[in-house]
Amino acid sequence: MDDHHLAWLALTELNLSFKQGWLLAQQLGHGPTILEQQHTNLVKQILNAQQQQTLAKLTQKPLPQSLEKQLLWLQQQSAQLLLFDDLDYPDNLNCMHYAPAFLWLRGRTQLLNEPSIAMVGARAATAGSMAMAKQFAGHLANSGLTLVSGLALGIDGACHQGTLDVQGDTVAVLGAGLGNIYPARHQALAQRIVDGGGLLVSPWPLMAKPLAYRFPARNGIISGLSLGVLVVEAALRSGSLITAKAAMEQGREVFAIPSSVHNTQAQGCHQLIREGAILVDQPQQIITELALQLRPLVERYQTPDTQKTPHTAFDADLTEELQLLLRLFSYDPVTVDILCAQLAQPYNIVAAKLTELELLGLVRVTSAGYEKVY
Repeated sequence: MDDHHLAWLALTELNLSFKQGWLLAQQLGHGPTILEQQHTNLVKQILNAQQQQTLAKLTQKPLPQSLEKQLLWLQQQSAQLLLFDDLDYPDNLNCMHYAPAFLWLRGRTQLLNEPSIAMVGARAATAGSMAMAKQFAGHLANSGLTLVSGLALGIDGACHQGTLDVQGDTVAVLGAGLGNIYPARHQALAQRIVDGGGLLVSPWPLMAKPLAYRFPARNGIISGLSLGVLVVEAALRSGSLITAKAAMEQGREVFAIPSSVHNTQAQGCHQLIREGAILVDQPQQIITELALQLRPLVERYQTPDTQKTPHTAFDADLTEELQLLLRLFSYDPVTVDILCAQLAQPYNIVAAKLTELELLGLVRVTSAGYEKVY
């Protein structure tokens, strides 16, 4: 670990707020000299008295000695500290008012910059909603999207499990430290995520406890990493609505699945729909809404040396609109203009549907137009 990361490793132990971390990153530069300025008036304005005392204690000895336990844990767990100025730091988090200055990571770090959709919902979810969350997660993962959630009980866990069941990519953003998996009953799931090529993320000190104020901040990262947020089941007062609100403030799409009017667990979803969230009852609808933003994903699938391959889907699983579009294809390529004329629909609508079919591996682009994949 270089001096820059070592200096920030010490700062991560101070229990910084996102604002404090952001101010330190912006005002004190990007080098190890950040610790040499710990007694300046500027640092005193950023850190409180307890944080200054902790930092002073850490710097009484050489940092490798003061941080010996943390460095050993990182080595044993194959974890890493990602800083705001590292190349892999996700640009999507710049939508946050105060983006976290650091992220603890364990797993496949490139997932931070993959096209993603977040899924959140009730911890005490109904059996039907749990099954639906797994179904949606599996379908969206099969379309090439990374599923982001918070490792909580209920819908979060179903999202991660549904994604892993189809060998998809999933990211879990934690409300506690990377070395203090919460809830404890999801320790096995966290390990399964890492073993399955997923990623664990935490913006807190390594052994931080799951304190209440950390979860709303965690939710902002979940929505920030994603193109949109799907709320599967949520009561009127729930953390899921906090995530949805953060998504709206960040300019992300918000999707909600409706339920029975008698299901109090879903009243938050109905409220979101009244406030402008997109009602969905099939996963393909999400892909259609995000089609233009997913164009880079399709282009990557078409690159010969890519490690990812598109997943296929049965025609029976498609919406009627997509089935109708697919039936227009014969053995020869067809242009978008011709498809628009045949469907009597505008270019942007048809292009979005074609992108969805591309993501599902059912059509592809050639020099002569689109053709069906047989």
